[in-house]
Amino acid sequence: MNHFISWFLIPALTFLAAGPGDWFTLNFSAVGSVFPRNIILFLCILLICCYYHSCVNRSFLQVTDYISVKTELFLTNISIFLLILSAFLPYRPSIQPLVSFLHLAAAFSSTVIFYTAITVVNLKMYALEPKLFSLTAALMMFSIFISISLLILCKFLITSILEIFLTLFSCFWLKLLDQRIDRFIRRKHMIARI
Repeated sequence: MNHFISWFLIPALTFLAAGPGDWFTLNFSAVGSVFPRNIILFLCILLICCYYHSCVNRSFLQVTDYISVKTELFLTNISIFLLILSAFLPYRPSIQPLVSFLHLAAAFSSTVIFYTAITVVNLKMYALEPKLFSLTAALMMFSIFISISLLILCKFLITSILEIFLTLFSCFWLKLLDQRIDRFIRRKHMIARI
């Protein structure tokens, strides 16, 4: 079921939430501020949050015997809360400028906190098993490069193309990290049996 959610359902809802407009000038907040896109965006955010929560908890809790992840689990929960909060705050800058600012602050903070937490866990795992976690670490650096490139290309505006990239990348990356953590745990169990 997780494969279906991460490979098909989340991408489909993400592209629906982005809408048919110009992905290099508009963002999810602007597009998702009117019906029916606001319903699609809300469903997309809820699904992403459920997926992140289950995937992060499953992966991170497996490694508690080897690294400390309490802070990162707390941060990912804060991030999920902020993303859900942003879904409840309408983005209508001309009518509700303060609420719109809070919406943007919650959505932006959520992304920064989430990516920081999962990067720290990845780096901790890389320190334990460089060979096994070198690909996930390299992909994280790649995502930072692409994100900065998209920000520069879009004149430092958060646009739908950046939001689409970050959403789809995080689903793929979390799945890969989860697989690497499973492999790490299996190795440790095999070594313990010997």
